[in-house]
Amino acid sequence: MPITLPSFSRRTFLSGTAAAGLGLILSRSSFAVGESDQHRFFLLSDTHIAADPKTLRGTVNMFDNLKQVCAELLATNVTPASVLLNGDGVFLTGQEADYVTLTESLKPLRQAGMTLHLTLGNHDDRAHFWDAIKAEKDAGTEPGKAVENRYSTVVESARANWFILDSLDKTNSTPGLVTQPQIDWLAKELDARPDKPALVMVHHNPVFKNPNAAPKSNEKIPGIIDTEALWTALAPRKHVKALLFGHTHNWSLTKRDGIHLINLPTVAYAFAAGKPTGWVDCKLAEKGMELTLNCIDKNHKQNGEKQNLVWR
Repeated sequence: MPITLPSFSRRTFLSGTAAAGLGLILSRSSFAVGESDQHRFFLLSDTHIAADPKTLRGTVNMFDNLKQVCAELLATNVTPASVLLNGDGVFLTGQEADYVTLTESLKPLRQAGMTLHLTLGNHDDRAHFWDAIKAEKDAGTEPGKAVENRYSTVVESARANWFILDSLDKTNSTPGLVTQPQIDWLAKELDARPDKPALVMVHHNPVFKNPNAAPKSNEKIPGIIDTEALWTALAPRKHVKALLFGHTHNWSLTKRDGIHLINLPTVAYAFAAGKPTGWVDCKLAEKGMELTLNCIDKNHKQNGEKQNLVWR
C-alpha cells in the first residue's frame, strides 16, 4: 500500500480521543460526494505545507494555494477514482506539525468522498508523517511495505494501473533514489499486469545521462540517482505508457522511447519566474489521456491548457 488517506465516507472510524483530536470522526450527513468518475484522477505535487498556515516562500503562501486547489477540486462536483499527491507534501524537513496542517488542509476532500494517495519526496519524513496521524495508524491504514523502507503500491483502475514508487532517500537532500529492490518489485508487478496501460508515478525526476559527455567527478544528481536502472525496467515493457513526476516545480511534457514523461506542476511556488503553479485534471481514455492544467493564477497564459496524449 502507499500512504493513503481514505475518504471519510469509505473508512471505518475509530472511537476515542485520538481520532477525535484530529477531527477524523464526521457524521455521514456532512459528506457532499459528487458524481463518481472511475476514469478521472486529480494530480497534485509539491504542496510544501508548513505547520504555520501563514508561512511564506518569497511572496507565496503555500497553505492558501492548497486551500484554493482543494476548493477547485470540490467545485468539479466529481468524485475521482483517486487524488494523487506526488511528494513534498510538507515544507523543508517534514516535521510532525507540518503534517498535521497538511492533513487538516486535505480534510475537505476526504469529507467529499475522495481517496488520496501520497508519494514521498525529499522534503518528507516517513516517521514524522505517521506520528502526526496516529489515529489513522491506529485504525490500521498505515501501509505495509512491499519493499523495505519504501512505500510502494499498485492502484488499479478501469483503464490503467498506477504504479506508485517511493524515491525519498534523505530528508531535505535534493537527490532521490528508487533502489534496486524497489525496481525489482516494480518489474514483477508490471509483468503481473500486462493487460492494461501502466502509469508509473514517482516524486523525483529522471535524469538521463548524455552518452557523449565526459564523466564528471562528484557530479550532483538533481533527480533520480538510479534513473538508468529504473528506465531499464520501464522501456522494454510496452504496456508502460507514462512516467509522472514532480520535484522540479515545472510543468512539461516530453517523450522518451515512446513513453510520456509528465512533469507535474507545483501547487506551491515555481522555481523560475513565469512558470505555472497549480494542479492537473487527468481523464483516462482507452488509448491515452487528456490532461488539463489548472493554474493558481487564473490569468496565466497556460491556465486551462489541454494536452491529449496517445499511448505508444
